[in-house]
Amino acid sequence: MLMTEKGTIKDDCIVTKMGDSEFHVVLNAGCKFTDLAHIEAVRSSEFKGKDISCEVMDDQNSLIAIQGPKAAMLLAKVLM
Repeated sequence: MLMTEKGTIKDDCIVTKMGDSEFHVVLNAGCKFTDLAHIEAVRSSEFKGKDISCEVMDDQNSLIAIQGPKAAMLLAKVLM
């Protein structure tokens, strides 16, 4: 989840810890450029001088979010 400096939610995203110092972040496609700019601004200002890098991997994977009260049932039908 991307947060503003006031602690409010800027955008929801998925963050997976891949190792002790590596994270995989999946952004919402519609907010990708805004979210990347926000991440870069925070990285540049709050972590200045630290060895933190970001790698953008476009078009390698896709995410389909199935949401709502019938999500589990619909997903079960597709996977069976």
